[in-house]
Amino acid sequence: MKIWYQSLAPLAHLDRYVAALKAHAAKACSPGTTVHFNGASDAQYLHYTPQDLMHFPYLKLAFQQEAIGFARQAEREGYDAFILGSFSEPFLPEIRSMLDIPVVSMPEAALLLACSLAENFALITLGPGSTTRVKKLVARHGMTGRITQIQQLLKPIDEAELDAAFTDPAPLLARFAEVAEPAVGTGADAIIPAEGVLNEVLFANGVHSIGRATVVDCVGASFIHAEMLVAAKQRLGMGVGRRWAYPKPSAELLAELKL
Repeated sequence: MKIWYQSLAPLAHLDRYVAALKAHAAKACSPGTTVHFNGASDAQYLHYTPQDLMHFPYLKLAFQQEAIGFARQAEREGYDAFILGSFSEPFLPEIRSMLDIPVVSMPEAALLLACSLAENFALITLGPGSTTRVKKLVARHGMTGRITQIQQLLKPIDEAELDAAFTDPAPLLARFAEVAEPAVGTGADAIIPAEGVLNEVLFANGVHSIGRATVVDCVGASFIHAEMLVAAKQRLGMGVGRRWAYPKPSAELLAELKL
């Protein structure tokens, strides 16, 4: 099985993050499954980080459109599944409507897994902008009733600090715990780290629980969910419904429209 994992952050300068993702895939995926990790184009962000720009609605729309192109490329190149490895979940309906291979959303996979691990769960984001976006995402997936709270790290953190945490994780682990532990105390039986690099630092350091509540591995959940959806399609004949939410335009129509 071949899986394309699409990060919405440029990966060229995040060597430790990419190494952690590869090690994670080797541990989480079944024997014989390979994962290709692809990042956003570095050129479009110039010297900014995604966090700097993604709270502007127009810039978010413009920059994340390339995810659609990468998804179509993955299918053309024979990948069995495509993972949107981002809590921004860009163009999920549009991409699912275009591809015949399974399309996995990292936050959707994490939320669905959390439903089987806990009655109620909380999410922890990096900062205020992420918290607002995640609240909308949770509502879009119909999970608001299962969420006890969506909190953020008490002090916002940027991508450079996150990457540095792979070599010096203690400060970030402590900042995560100071938010996660009160969330567990108010009723969450699972905690979802709502950001890919944060998730990888936690996983790499063996943080699987906080105060007897499960820490949901969002990235690992996306790998396993992709394998499950490929199996459902290949072994059971189940694919995306095309009647209402994800109707697929014909090849002839796309060619006529030059899309």
